[in-house]
Amino acid sequence: MAAGDTRKRGSYKSSAQVRARLLDAARTEFAIHGFEGASTRAIARRASAHQPQINYHFESKEALWYAVMDAFMAEIDEFMPDDETDLRTGVEQTIRGLVRFAAARPELNRIMINEASAPSPRLTWLVDTHVRPRYERYDMAWTALQAKGGVAKIPTGLAYYLMIGASSLLHANAPEAELLTGMKASDPATVEAHADAMVQLFLG
Repeated sequence: MAAGDTRKRGSYKSSAQVRARLLDAARTEFAIHGFEGASTRAIARRASAHQPQINYHFESKEALWYAVMDAFMAEIDEFMPDDETDLRTGVEQTIRGLVRFAAARPELNRIMINEASAPSPRLTWLVDTHVRPRYERYDMAWTALQAKGGVAKIPTGLAYYLMIGASSLLHANAPEAELLTGMKASDPATVEAHADAMVQLFLG
């Protein structure tokens, strides 16, 4: 391989690493401060990058926010069951996946609480692009499972928010939980006990 090719490949790798660091830093800053409170200067500093690199990779803070949410949603899908499982097992695996993802990425729920508190173009995009398609799949599964007598007769909308809240609040509020109960939310044993409790609550 020519020396010029090596430099190009190394440069590309470095650029991809900077982009990944900016995404990770933005997750944290948006989770702590919300979209309005998060500054590109703080994001760049947390990523050990230069502020102009945000515009180079993402064009703007808003574009970076959209990229963060796209990345979150792609990641959460990796925790979800495939379409080959039976209905009840699929719902159980969905519950377990939600808990495990919430433990791995508590930043998402913190961002969602902030964004969902007031109407905005970002919230509309988030619901239409990512949340609604997942909710509709959940609605189909929950309604079908109810028809089979497998779960309590709770309307889908209520069941959805009960499940999202129950799976994520412990991890979004992990510092409080540790102060209050001594429980470390990210401990693998705690995560699996949490998932078991959720399955018992929702599926019996």
